[in-house]
Amino acid sequence: MSKKKNRDSSDRPNPYFIDKFASIPARYKIGFFKFWIAGMTFFLSFYGLGIGFDYLDRFVIWILLMVLSVEYFVIPVINWMHTADHGTERFLPHQIKRKSILSLLATLIYIIIIATSIHFTLYLWVDVLEFRTIGDIISESTADPFTFGVLYLLYDIVWCRVRMMIVKWKRRKETES
Repeated sequence: MSKKKNRDSSDRPNPYFIDKFASIPARYKIGFFKFWIAGMTFFLSFYGLGIGFDYLDRFVIWILLMVLSVEYFVIPVINWMHTADHGTERFLPHQIKRKSILSLLATLIYIIIIATSIHFTLYLWVDVLEFRTIGDIISESTADPFTFGVLYLLYDIVWCRVRMMIVKWKRRKETES
C-alpha cells in the first residue's frame, strides 16, 4: 500500500505562484526600487568619477543620471506593475505621456526640485545642526548613497502625495462645475 497522505488542495503550494516577491505589496517594491536607483546614481556620480570633478559637477551629473534613470527605468517599471487590481499610477512623478520631450522636461523639473531639497536638507542637517548622517555613522563620510536614497524616497513620497491631492482637488472642482 502507498503511504502517501491524501492532501487537500489547500495544503499544496500553488504551482502558478511566480515567486515569493509576488506577495509583497507594490508600494514597497516601488519604494525600494526608487531608493536603490537614487543610491546607485549617487554612487556612480559621486564615487565613480575622478578627482578632477568638484561637488557641483558631481551634483549636476547626479541630476542627469537621475533624470535618465527615472525616465527610462522607474516610470516604465511602475507602468509595468500597474494592473486593474493594483493601481500604481499614484507612484508616478507625473502623468505626462511618455516618449515625448515634455515627459523628459517634467522629469527634469521633478528631479531638480527633489535634488535641491536634498541638498538643502543635508546642508541644514550636517553643517547647521551638526547632526550625523547614515554614511557618517558607517564610514565617516557625510555624503553617502544611503542618506541620499532615504532623502530621495522621503521627498518622492511627499511629491506623490501632493500631486495626488492636486489631482483629487481638480477632479472635485470639475464635478462641481
